[in-house]
Amino acid sequence: MGGFTHASRALRLSQSTISQHIKQLETSLGCQLFIRVGKRVLLTEAGQILCEHCERILQDVKHAEMAIQDMNGLQRGKVRFGSGATTLIYQLPPVLEAFQTKHPNIELVIVSETTDQMVRDVLAHRLDLALVMMPAAENDLQIRPLHREELLIALPRRHPLTRKPALSIEDLRSLRFILYEKKTVMRSLVDGFFTRLGIEPQIAMVMENIEAIKSLVASGLGASVLPEHAVGDDALDKKVKLMRIHRQSLHRQMALATLKSAYVPHAVNALSDLIANELGN
Repeated sequence: MGGFTHASRALRLSQSTISQHIKQLETSLGCQLFIRVGKRVLLTEAGQILCEHCERILQDVKHAEMAIQDMNGLQRGKVRFGSGATTLIYQLPPVLEAFQTKHPNIELVIVSETTDQMVRDVLAHRLDLALVMMPAAENDLQIRPLHREELLIALPRRHPLTRKPALSIEDLRSLRFILYEKKTVMRSLVDGFFTRLGIEPQIAMVMENIEAIKSLVASGLGASVLPEHAVGDDALDKKVKLMRIHRQSLHRQMALATLKSAYVPHAVNALSDLIANELGN
């Protein structure tokens, strides 16, 4: 929250007018919506609930506007799209460029987040479309499966094991891993894989950003498990080698997620189709 001063500037209203409206709203609802903590103004639990409903209302208004524009053959509006950072860097630029070329008047807002956060953002109407990793089982989500991507063991290129054609299960036991935060989709997938192999990995560090993990691997601080497309041709990437495990493989299923709705704006469908054509099975 930016406080009432920020709100007054954004709305071009005096602070006293904003305070009066808030007081009237709190009286009408019979509960407090804001609390002051030092110089900050924070939402109460009731305020957070109201905020979430307001976001849905604003999203419905936006969808109504886009529905009318679609009906009139217009191409204006906003699409809020979420994706993991690595996919965004290595796979999506041509798709996003094609979308903006075809729909130059659509404002494309791109957010880079984890699957878990993007699912929450779609459900809360903060994203219109998200490229997520399965499973993302939510009754209120519409899931469009895409490609399966292989996950490989990432090692510093100077590591002695990179001379081998493939890693053994015993090799994995000797490594210290930089893995993802617990209770995320990616970590659950990796943990399940190690469990199937009968391995309890040595964990050196835990973080969520794949690009940061890749940088640490390149510096020789540990091994990791990275998507196949995460290593490109730049100077940093050349310090990392992706390796397979002998007679073992791990894949992740990617999918597009939208909120189940009777109406999906044309622009959202158009972006979904472009991504599916590029990253489909």
